[in-house]
Formats: sequence, C-alpha cells, structure tokens
Amino acid sequence: MSTIPATGPTTYLLVDGENIDATLGSSILGGRPSPDQRPRWERVLAFAEQRWGQHVRGLFFLNASSGSLPMSFVQALLAIGFQPIPLAGDATEKVVDIGIKRMLDAIAEHGGDVMLAT
Repeated sequence: MSTIPATGPTTYLLVDGENIDATLGSSILGGRPSPDQRPRWERVLAFAEQRWGQHVRGLFFLNASSGSLPMSFVQALLAIGFQPIPLAGDATEKVVDIGIKRMLDAIAEHGGDVMLAT
C-alpha cells in the first residue's frame, strides 16, 4: 500500500493481465502459471512509487468475456492496492487492449504519468 499521499502527481501503473499470463504461460513456463509463479504485484507498485517518488495508482485489466473472474485473485489485487478492471466483449475484440488504450487517452487528457506492464 502507498505511503505517499494521493495529492499531487500520480503515476498510473497499468497491467495487461491477459498478456502477462499468456506470455508467462506459453513463452516462459510452458503452461498456465500457478499463483507462486506470477509477479509479486505489490512489489511492482512499491518499485514505481520509490522510483518516481509520487503516488501510484495500480489498475489491473482483466478479460471477463467468459463471464467469470478468478475471485481469489481479484480479492488479492484489492488487498495489495490494485483496482481490478474487468472487461468483456465478443470473441473478436481484444477487450483488454481496448480498455488500456481508452485509459491512456483519459490519462493524456487529464494528466499523469504511466508505467505499462504487458
């Protein structure tokens, strides 16, 4: 959790949860990653806060097109300070990519720094 007040400049840490899992699973591990093989997201938040010395808002984009989400994972994200962003659409849409693009547009309009994990 953040130790820097939420006033002043903000870094938005945008995480493409779909690509992270796919890359870990297919390219690195050769199968679906288990919880202990996934990144320690609280450490990524802490790194960003230390590196830039300003409040960090973690946004974790998830594909919920199947109609379900891993609720234990969502609860863990909330507990460490991330805001899960569940997105759904039809099978032809890259909903996470679309969601991140829209968020980047909003940040550009309103101001803020960005760290993207994909």
